[in-house]
Amino acid sequence: MARPKEFQRDDVLDKAMQVFWSKGFECTSMQDLVDAMGINRGSLYDTFGDKHSLHVAALERFYETEVPNMFAGLDGSGPVKPAIQSLFTEIAQTAAQDDDIKGCMISNTAAELCPDKGPVGDIVAAGLKRAEECLHRALVRARDSGEISADSNPRKLARHFLCSLNGMRVVAKGIDDPKTLDDMIEGTLSVLD
Repeated sequence: MARPKEFQRDDVLDKAMQVFWSKGFECTSMQDLVDAMGINRGSLYDTFGDKHSLHVAALERFYETEVPNMFAGLDGSGPVKPAIQSLFTEIAQTAAQDDDIKGCMISNTAAELCPDKGPVGDIVAAGLKRAEECLHRALVRARDSGEISADSNPRKLARHFLCSLNGMRVVAKGIDDPKTLDDMIEGTLSVLD
């Protein structure tokens, strides 16, 4: 009779997600994962398969747990400009307080492993598309309510903001200067004026 698992799958997956998020796929060893997850190699392989499969599961977990929270403020019914400002400010503050300088797991994976035509590439594309759609919906609402110019193009603006958010995360990994991030936010959001 097989011994029952003595761990919760999501709990150990969250720990693996943190390791991949911090170190990336290539720099993460199986020993790093075993140590962080607190399970033995046999249990890791039995539950998740190989390192690549575990990485895919960790990306899916990130997509499921982190991405919705990041853009939740854009789905409200209030003014859009302050919600977008808040999104950028929150990401800048998180970056400034992140001792591990993790950035965004989806963006990190895109930079490290894509183009990947398999599950990793699919998850990265879905994460970026979901972020773009959240921004787009909010900007359509802003245009329709008169908060931004009637001739604004919400799709182009959403893509501009998506690029800026990801670029800001990359800059924050290399430059520890809140003023730089503030200037980036101000310049990025100036397209709404």
